[in-house]
Amino acid sequence: MALLLATAFAGLAAALPTELNSTLVTRTDAPFGIKKGLAYNNGAITDILSRPNSATWSYNWGTALNAPKFQQIPMFFSPSTGDTNGVIAKIKAGDTPYVLGYNEPDEIWGNGGCQATPEQAYDAWGNDMFKFQEMGAKLVCPAITSWDTTVGHTGGPAGLTWLRQFARNFNKNPSASGPGQFRCSAQALHWYGPVTTPTTPAATQAQLFIDYIAYAHTQVDDIFQTTNMDIWITEFSPWPVHDAQLMSDFLKIVIPWMDAQSWIARYSPFMAEDLVSGSSLNVAGNTFVNTM
Repeated sequence: MALLLATAFAGLAAALPTELNSTLVTRTDAPFGIKKGLAYNNGAITDILSRPNSATWSYNWGTALNAPKFQQIPMFFSPSTGDTNGVIAKIKAGDTPYVLGYNEPDEIWGNGGCQATPEQAYDAWGNDMFKFQEMGAKLVCPAITSWDTTVGHTGGPAGLTWLRQFARNFNKNPSASGPGQFRCSAQALHWYGPVTTPTTPAATQAQLFIDYIAYAHTQVDDIFQTTNMDIWITEFSPWPVHDAQLMSDFLKIVIPWMDAQSWIARYSPFMAEDLVSGSSLNVAGNTFVNTM
């Protein structure tokens, strides 16, 4: 992938980490070639996580400018109701090279999704998103859960099954298939570990994560009829969430693997708040910022 022009984030350069670990795999157009990012609600938390060799970009499921030390990627959260003006303002200011598409349209609102059928998302996508691409931003296709079923929490398709049906609206016409029709440069994936009692060990959850992401990557390529489409993993966590030691043990395994995959362009664990305790990094935060 081509590196971003320096002017795309010139205003952030002074605040972003400027040192690179020579062992890091730099196969991404994220600032300074570092794939790590932060998914956050509280912008103040991101200041604690601003460290050399660590995260360089962030997002908050919307368009708020609350993490100024990072390249801030806006999200158009839901079909027809996202913050169009907020996204446009960011693009015009040169603050972002990307816009994230809908957040978990295959999941119910109560679980953080935007709950839209593949048809609803398809019908709204061009009107919602193409204007941003025409202004120079790249698009990331809707973030999906790690289901692959016709009956998810919404009562309809979820995960990769939802994505197949979303793409099928174009694929009905062979001349209008592929990611180019959605103008997407990447696909966003989410993953959470299995809900079990007792808790599944971190190493086992890490392998489940690796297996799923590798599988989903092949399925995304098949769905969009392309090769090595960029993957953004914009939410992921072992289960239960909010367990700092479990997250730490998990990240020690999955971060080196993600950095080594050329098709994984960016990743952000769920979530920044779980990487700090008070005003300091916790055990998970230390692992996140220091693991290469």
